[in-house]
Amino acid sequence: MNPWIDQVERFAIRSERFEACRQFTDGRIGARANRGVALSKEKMDALIWGLSHENAVVRRVCLEFLDAHPDESAIPAIIVCLDDPVPRVRWHAVHALICDTCKAGKSYLTEDVLTRVEALAANDPSPKVRAQACYGLNELSRNGEL
Repeated sequence: MNPWIDQVERFAIRSERFEACRQFTDGRIGARANRGVALSKEKMDALIWGLSHENAVVRRVCLEFLDAHPDESAIPAIIVCLDDPVPRVRWHAVHALICDTCKAGKSYLTEDVLTRVEALAANDPSPKVRAQACYGLNELSRNGEL
């Protein structure tokens, strides 16, 4: 079994979350210190596994990691999170898929991602998710990526 699954499970426990995250990043704290740093396949597999966890906080934390530590193998699982019942998880899924700034030169942007984010911008029941999707699309357009 993947030993990093236990760390992902700890994301659900508020008092253990910070230490579990610190373990995942080999002690690096903060977005700048972690941006674009590749994670091992075991860690990546554990994060992707966490996207289907029953606990929404675990799903959100895994999305935050996958945003800063991009790996193309995560794209299908992140796209599934665009349909999550929890708006905050959908918001983070949108952000993870379209914010290239967090990925240090890498991108999750595909035609499928773009289509899904456009649909959320127009139709998501959460105004915050719609706003995040619109913001991301506007940034992509402003940067000439659309």
